[in-house]
Amino acid sequence: KDGGYHLVLLAENQEGWANLMKLNSDAYLNGFYHKPRMDAETLESWGDGLIAINGHLGSSLAHHLVQFEQTGNEGHWNEAVKEAKWHKKTFGTNESGDPCFFIELQRNSVSDQDAINPHLIRMAKELDIPLVCDNDAHFLRREDHEIHDTLCCISMGKNRDDANRLQYPREIYVKPPEDMRALFEDLPEAVDNTVRI
Repeated sequence: KDGGYHLVLLAENQEGWANLMKLNSDAYLNGFYHKPRMDAETLESWGDGLIAINGHLGSSLAHHLVQFEQTGNEGHWNEAVKEAKWHKKTFGTNESGDPCFFIELQRNSVSDQDAINPHLIRMAKELDIPLVCDNDAHFLRREDHEIHDTLCCISMGKNRDDANRLQYPREIYVKPPEDMRALFEDLPEAVDNTVRI
């Protein structure tokens, strides 16, 4: 909503760690609108040694794909493809020839994410970009949902019986590997890529 997108960056090696520190510092020193952020040119300058993952619903890919899903306008699909190609080119491959950009899938009962997952899978296949699955995690175990919900109410000054308050899905906890394998049994390579990364 504020013009910025999410992008997960992981350091693959020492050069990546140094670049990640440069990006982080630059984001805080030169970010726009009083929020730490960076632009495409900065990422292109310091992208070596990093692994990038598009960043679920907060990503530029997801933004365009949600618009495509809602309107059917091919222009939004084309913008998403353009973004994916830029990321693939910017992060390239490592010394071993392994790709350093991955398209992220989540299945945690969030309707917009569920709606764009088929488009993300299609894009990954068409552009030869590997998929990776993960799960948004706001609490550690499934049974921690109620505690998390209560803490959120306290922080927002809301009551739990307020139907109009923000409520997080129950599925956003740290899922064990066997649960993730079951959730993505149709895409075992996406689960394998979490280990690969």
